[in-house]
Amino acid sequence: MTEFDGIIVGGGHNGLTCAAYLAKAGLSVAVVERNEAAGGGCTTQELTLPGFRHNTHSNYHFLEEGPVPADLELQRYGLRYVYPEVQHATVFRDGRAITVYTDPKRTAESFARFSMADAERWLELYERYAEAARSLMNGFLYSRPLPPPVLAERLGGELGRDLLGYVPLSLYEAVDRNFESDQVRVLFKSFLHAISIENVPGTGGFFPRLLSRIARLGLPVGGAANVAHALRRVIEEHGGTVITGRHAERILVDDGRATGVRLAGGDTLTARRFVASAVDAPQTVRLAGPDNFGAEIAAKVAAYKWAAHSLVSLHLALDEAPRYRAAAFEPDVDRAFLFVLGADDSEQLGRTFDQIHQGRLPDRMAGNGACPTLFDPSYAPSGKHVAFWWPWAPYDLDGDPAAWDLRHEEIGERLLAEWAEYAPNLTGRTVLGKRVFSPLDIERHCVNMVRGSHHVGAYEPSQLGGNRPVPELGQYRTPVSGLYLCGASSHPGGSVSAAPGYNGANAIAEDLGITPWWTPVPAPRWSE
Repeated sequence: MTEFDGIIVGGGHNGLTCAAYLAKAGLSVAVVERNEAAGGGCTTQELTLPGFRHNTHSNYHFLEEGPVPADLELQRYGLRYVYPEVQHATVFRDGRAITVYTDPKRTAESFARFSMADAERWLELYERYAEAARSLMNGFLYSRPLPPPVLAERLGGELGRDLLGYVPLSLYEAVDRNFESDQVRVLFKSFLHAISIENVPGTGGFFPRLLSRIARLGLPVGGAANVAHALRRVIEEHGGTVITGRHAERILVDDGRATGVRLAGGDTLTARRFVASAVDAPQTVRLAGPDNFGAEIAAKVAAYKWAAHSLVSLHLALDEAPRYRAAAFEPDVDRAFLFVLGADDSEQLGRTFDQIHQGRLPDRMAGNGACPTLFDPSYAPSGKHVAFWWPWAPYDLDGDPAAWDLRHEEIGERLLAEWAEYAPNLTGRTVLGKRVFSPLDIERHCVNMVRGSHHVGAYEPSQLGGNRPVPELGQYRTPVSGLYLCGASSHPGGSVSAAPGYNGANAIAEDLGITPWWTPVPAPRWSE
């Protein structure tokens, strides 16, 4: 079959989500993915040794906070999550640690060891943003972005004013206005950096969003690839097609309308009603032809900014799970889902990113990681473990991304040595295998993660909300009739939320006059 109602370019979880909603609405859809397996950032591979399975791009998901899993009944197709009780541990070189739990009161007890005022403030913020405003936060993610003046009119009351007050702030300003202990501050700043946010004015609005999700992260049972597997099963059960190992060479446009996709090798797929692109906006414009967008829009998209930092990962196959020195201070560190190492204070964290922006490896590596087998033994052979550490890193290492390949072994040894300073058992026979996954490897596997930009583009005011990727394309539609965007370079960006794919499906359904079988998430509004 080569003719469909719609074709989705890119088989990451956003493209698959868009396709699943529309296939279930009765449209014939095809997804085209250049890699041999669909999934994009939801990929699980045996990177180290046979039987040891590693999530290459995403590990901490809040997918079930949104509507997609329930709408598509993804549990019926094999997707399950486990939510560890100890969600986070930020570990310091002096042997102390802070822990975040699913129970906010236990988190407050951990904060109180550093600052009683911070413990009280945490409980206030948690009640406000993780409980009272939980549905409001979903409204921000799972609806089309509203212009700032319209949004300001819709957000009334004390909470609305507080929320809007964060918008002009920088990442660090948003955190510092709430907490006094620098250790507590580093916990939040590190987590915000981990989702690819830079400390620039206009990013403070991510802080309330983080608060709404920080204690609700889940580990996908069996691997992140199961997100893609479940979505693919939905598509295929409803008559859709997922084509892998085929590169979309061109989005075909005839008389201003998207009519299909030409694959590398010459095969053509015809789209009767729409084409949706789940790849990044610059790649989409190249595929469809810049002339079809007009010179001004094409130039703006060509200037799209990629993240100023990336990640270098060390994946380990282990004989036993990491055991941290800080467990003497806080025993729950050894059973935390997410850990952060290497950032002791705000000054050091700022220096880390200054060095990354200069294209250098930081003096001390810092970033987050996990040991998934603590919560799901299926990631490794019986009795064994997998773990990873994702420190922040530059893409242009000393001015040349190719240096990552040349310094692979050296950097891997350094990462392991620094990790072992916190977890002394990560030496000798405990480490059965290791693999470095560099910013260059990120880009190789996911071509839309340009320059190792693992959230598919920078988060800064010019690329947030309706400005993402550029204002003219900020509503998932393009100047080309029948051509849509549904990938992570659109609002709200790259994370395993499936929100861009969901929002793209809503835009397509609206334009095609399809009555949604699902109940769309209301746009954000608050009046109390």
